Amino acid sequence: MWKARSKLLFTVGFGIPLLVFIQMFMYAMYKIFGWDIPFNLLWLCNHWMSRLGWLSVGHVLMALVLLTFGGTGWLLLTRMIQTRAAIRKLRSMEDGAKSRELEVRYRHLKQPGFIVVDKPSPAAFTIGLWKPCIVLSTGLLQMLDTEEEKAVVYHEAHHLWHRDPLKTTLLSVFATMMPYIPVLKHTSKHYHIVREILADNEAIERTGNVAGIGSALLKLIRACPEPWQLRTSSIQSSFADTSVNVRITRLLDPEQDVTLTLPRYAVFISATVILMLSVLFVWSIG
Repeated sequence: MWKARSKLLFTVGFGIPLLVFIQMFMYAMYKIFGWDIPFNLLWLCNHWMSRLGWLSVGHVLMALVLLTFGGTGWLLLTRMIQTRAAIRKLRSMEDGAKSRELEVRYRHLKQPGFIVVDKPSPAAFTIGLWKPCIVLSTGLLQMLDTEEEKAVVYHEAHHLWHRDPLKTTLLSVFATMMPYIPVLKHTSKHYHIVREILADNEAIERTGNVAGIGSALLKLIRACPEPWQLRTSSIQSSFADTSVNVRITRLLDPEQDVTLTLPRYAVFISATVILMLSVLFVWSIG
């Protein structure tokens, strides 16, 4: 069920922006190179508005295209730069011996990379867009027992295997650059929660019980009510984050389903935008 939810949320959160980008690209090619591309909703909108005498709409649409493409590219580039800077900073605080110790201990987990940071405050997250690695602090390792450590590592390994930092970053950037489709913002948030629940499931399945992941999460919350995070949290998948209340509820009662609902206004506005474009399309070719 949670895997299906994850796939659906990612499909919506990635598919809608992809469709918009394709339409914007086609419109830009039409305006710049004169491509005769039929069935382009942005072109139809521009054509219809121009027939009503609103000739400036073409400039507005072109500005929207440039802003969306340029802003998305800029945000993605910024995230990549921030990720590289963060990893360099983490490497400068690394306890190399403990990192290698964990890599040997968990070599059966498809060789995940570890960065053990010499820091007394507890921290656990996965970072990296292209080559993700698991970051743990010495303070966290000292706090956890063997079962809890395994649960945390399995949780973060799930994020690493599924490239969650990259996926959550993409959905976050798309939601930021397309505020006129508000459902993307909520889709991004729900996707993040679902990925955390699936990572918890990975830990429960591999350890054989819920005690390890549950006690580790509670210990981390007690020790650090506001988890240590990097300046831009969207480039990492943290063990203790904003979805912690949902996760604790589910860990206490695994049989209880967690309902994730999208706000009606977000669905209504997003559907209205898409419907308006569809009506324009039908009206123009009718």
